[in-house]
Amino acid sequence: MKKIIIFSAIIIVLFGALIAVVQYQKAQEPDYYQNQITPSELEETLSAGESATIYFYSPECQYCLETTPVLVPLAEEMGVNVQLLNVLEYGGAWDEYALEGTPTLIHFENGEEEGRVQGSQPKENFESFFNDKVLQ
Repeated sequence: MKKIIIFSAIIIVLFGALIAVVQYQKAQEPDYYQNQITPSELEETLSAGESATIYFYSPECQYCLETTPVLVPLAEEMGVNVQLLNVLEYGGAWDEYALEGTPTLIHFENGEEEGRVQGSQPKENFESFFNDKVLQ
């Protein structure tokens, strides 16, 4: 009976340690998805004739999972405010913004589309896009 109690206690301690390690690792991962925008917020911004750079993505898209860790830090490094719109959650964005696929990065100037980059791209392409369309 003593062996069962000791064995159970060891299992519980190991399970607790595993949970602690997983939580610690999650806390250390960068959160690339903080700067979210909803379609209604985007519509307000565009109706007001403001500028916006929007990254349309899906959390289930393999290319988005590859692109986001490149694009978001680059935008921060270059001082570009890129807002993210989840097309899985807001499916109407596909038709509203004529999206052919994800990931898609669109820059709006004075409420109108100024340019877009579609699909997974090398970092240099996003850098050129920011320099040519956003930071002009």
